[in-house]
Amino acid sequence: MLKTILLGTLISTAAFATNQAELNVNNKELEGQVRFDMKQMGVVSLDGFYIGARILDGDESNSDRIGNTDPLVEVSFMVQRPVQEVPGLAIGLGIKGEYTKFDGNNFAALPLGIEADMKLPLEISIPFYVGGALYYAPSVLSFRDGENYLETRIHLDVEPIKNGRIELGYRMIDTDVENRDVTYNDAWYLGMRLDF
Repeated sequence: MLKTILLGTLISTAAFATNQAELNVNNKELEGQVRFDMKQMGVVSLDGFYIGARILDGDESNSDRIGNTDPLVEVSFMVQRPVQEVPGLAIGLGIKGEYTKFDGNNFAALPLGIEADMKLPLEISIPFYVGGALYYAPSVLSFRDGENYLETRIHLDVEPIKNGRIELGYRMIDTDVENRDVTYNDAWYLGMRLDF
């Protein structure tokens, strides 16, 4: 059922002026994400304002000290701008809302973070990109049973067709609860991203 919802959402996003739809997989997990350009939706008049949603159906084998996980659900807001002094580099600042359940714990957090995406200055016909993200929520921004949240992500993309990327990436998500350090997900993935 979750796979059907994710695939249906990604296929239908083109009709809603979306900026980005992404699907990441490995042999045990499925992650889907959409980001909407608020200017295209008529909400703001400036470029670079995005709202989004993500769901990660994590597997216990890629977790540390978890025996029973629910999917990690996320909503996000980000402002992203190109860096004038560095051609091809864009930096984004954002806030996310995270929620999941595992081993009887209800975890919620509002991490703040930074994202970067850079087109590599290679003189070849197929563009390559490198990017990453870092989000953190201390205990004051963690709720329910949550103690803190830390997410790191790096990825290398190739764009064989315009606005279509193939991505190789790594993500690590810590969802610590009171008196217990927990890694919700620690895994490599292969993905596809479409920009509209």
